[in-house]
Amino acid sequence: MFSILVPQVAAITEATVEASHISKWWYGGFALFVLVLLLAVTVIMGKGRPHS
Repeated sequence: MFSILVPQVAAITEATVEASHISKWWYGGFALFVLVLLLAVTVIMGKGRPHS
Protein backbone atom coordinates (compact mmCIF):
# COMPACT_ATOMS: atom_id res chain seq x y z
CA MET A 1 0.00 0.00 0.00
CA PHE A 2 2.80 2.42 0.88
CA SER A 3 4.54 1.67 -2.40
CA ILE A 4 1.52 3.16 -4.19
CA LEU A 5 0.97 6.05 -1.78
CA VAL A 6 4.52 7.39 -1.45
CA PRO A 7 5.03 8.36 -5.13
CA GLN A 8 1.67 10.17 -5.12
CA VAL A 9 2.61 12.15 -2.00
CA ALA A 10 5.94 13.03 -3.61
CA ALA A 11 4.17 14.23 -6.77
CA ILE A 12 1.73 16.35 -4.73
CA THR A 13 4.60 17.88 -2.76
CA GLU A 14 6.47 18.70 -5.95
CA ALA A 15 3.36 20.25 -7.50
CA THR A 16 2.78 22.47 -4.47
CA VAL A 17 6.38 23.69 -4.59
CA GLU A 18 6.03 24.52 -8.29
CA ALA A 19 2.69 26.29 -7.75
CA SER A 20 3.82 28.23 -4.69
CA HIS A 21 4.29 31.39 -6.77
CA ILE A 22 0.55 31.47 -7.57
CA SER A 23 -1.45 33.70 -5.24
CA LYS A 24 -3.99 32.09 -2.95
CA TRP A 25 -6.54 34.58 -4.32
CA TRP A 26 -6.45 32.71 -7.64
CA TYR A 27 -7.45 29.47 -5.91
CA GLY A 28 -10.29 31.23 -4.11
CA GLY A 29 -11.43 32.96 -7.29
CA PHE A 30 -11.37 29.70 -9.22
CA ALA A 31 -13.35 27.93 -6.49
CA LEU A 32 -15.90 30.77 -6.47
CA PHE A 33 -16.18 30.61 -10.27
CA VAL A 34 -16.81 26.84 -10.15
CA LEU A 35 -19.45 27.23 -7.44
CA VAL A 36 -21.27 29.99 -9.37
CA LEU A 37 -21.08 27.91 -12.55
CA LEU A 38 -22.56 24.88 -10.78
CA LEU A 39 -25.30 27.04 -9.27
CA ALA A 40 -26.12 28.48 -12.70
CA VAL A 41 -26.29 25.02 -14.26
CA THR A 42 -28.53 23.84 -11.42
CA VAL A 43 -30.91 26.79 -11.83
CA ILE A 44 -30.98 26.49 -15.63
CA MET A 45 -31.54 22.70 -15.60
CA GLY A 46 -34.15 22.95 -12.84
CA LYS A 47 -35.68 26.09 -14.35
CA GLY A 48 -35.33 27.75 -10.94
CA ARG A 49 -37.94 25.58 -9.24
CA PRO A 50 -37.23 22.96 -6.60
CA HIS A 51 -38.24 19.46 -7.55
CA SER A 52 -40.97 18.05 -5.35
